[in-house]
Amino acid sequence: MVPPERSRDIQYINRLRILAVYSVVTAHVAIWLAMDAEAFSFDWWVGGWLFYLGHASIPIFVMISGALLLDDARQESAGQFYRRRLYRVGIPLVVWTAVYLAVRVCVDKESLSLTRAINLIFSADPYYHLWFLYMVFGLYLVTPALRTFVRHSTQGERLGVIVIGLVLANAYFQADVLLWNNQRSIFTMFLPYIPYYLCGYELRRIDPKRIPSRYLVLAVVVSALYLAVFFDVFMERQGGIGVRYLFDFFSPPVVFLSIGVFWAAQQYDVTGKPLVGWRKTTLEWVASTTLGIYVLHPLVLEGLRRAFSDQAGEGSLVAAVIVVPFVTFVACDLITSLLMNVPGLRRCVH
Repeated sequence: MVPPERSRDIQYINRLRILAVYSVVTAHVAIWLAMDAEAFSFDWWVGGWLFYLGHASIPIFVMISGALLLDDARQESAGQFYRRRLYRVGIPLVVWTAVYLAVRVCVDKESLSLTRAINLIFSADPYYHLWFLYMVFGLYLVTPALRTFVRHSTQGERLGVIVIGLVLANAYFQADVLLWNNQRSIFTMFLPYIPYYLCGYELRRIDPKRIPSRYLVLAVVVSALYLAVFFDVFMERQGGIGVRYLFDFFSPPVVFLSIGVFWAAQQYDVTGKPLVGWRKTTLEWVASTTLGIYVLHPLVLEGLRRAFSDQAGEGSLVAAVIVVPFVTFVACDLITSLLMNVPGLRRCVH
């Protein structure tokens, strides 16, 4: 039973979980449908913007974890934390890595040697979405140390680390895409996300009603200036999935959007009435399936793509990005619900 003073926290966290995973599905549908569109056409712009807007989902997921895990209310030791959390994320990580390596071979017809499989694992790329599980695993490894930091630091010190960390992360990723194009590694990829992790903890401690509106105005102005600075380069390179200097997980537009969504969810929760009855039960159930939806959605999307490949150029992209994500989300939720009732498979999706 959730204590009354924490019930609202859980409800806004659950809303954010559902919103974030739905945005991920929508982003992958949007870019899939827009990839073959003519550059700068209406479909190209709609698909591209939805794809990049979906980037805010990953920081939101990380902030959710920080809000829940860095507040060490139970005063558990590092060993206790590792036994509880690494077990929970480690099983899905291993299982879905094996599943999607098999998908590459059996579905995508990729010739996969042992060396290639190891390289894919070390670069967190068994499939295009699984990097997130590797990143979360890394954050969990450093959580006990971060708990010690937040316990003994002041708010000013924590905010300083968050701001400096996000600025440096953005600078690195922009330099990387423009100059180096380095390959990510499972050993370091989680480090830039630590500021978001700390940010979730800090946002949960701040009353959303006390955040001055001028901060929101400043966020909009900075984001607009950032987009203006890189817009010419974006147009010259015709956008594309790989253009990270304009929209990345650490660019100001995505940073401010993800923090703003988190803040808005808190604000709505504080000012509104908590859900009760069947609406509360539905929210909690759907939120409990978000891991399963995340790991399963590429399989469902691939099935839909193959089933309707002969109609790829027909119909409205706008209608498609409304219908396909909804169908995918519902299908994955139902599959996850079934798997959660199978003892041997429950740990893979929950």
